[in-house]
Amino acid sequence: MTIDELKAAAKLRARKMSSDALDEDVYRHLDFAIADLKRIGVAEEFLKNPEDPLIIEAALTYVKANYSMDSNHERLMNNYNMILTKIKGGDYKSKQ
Repeated sequence: MTIDELKAAAKLRARKMSSDALDEDVYRHLDFAIADLKRIGVAEEFLKNPEDPLIIEAALTYVKANYSMDSNHERLMNNYNMILTKIKGGDYKSKQ
């Protein structure tokens, strides 16, 4: 999946169908999730064009939890944190 495809998926996850100035808000949340994945040790090679379902779902879950916070925010953030725990236990260090 390319970053542009991930951005499109993030918009869909946020239930945002049109293109407008609010797209940047969705992308900021996506950028935050990617930065958070780097923070826990995920190598850049897994984030440039993410294919791993855990990486993709972590990013999309973060966007959904934070784009337009609603009553599901806490549950979604718990899901995000659980996915991060799974990622921390995986082999996401650089393969070089």
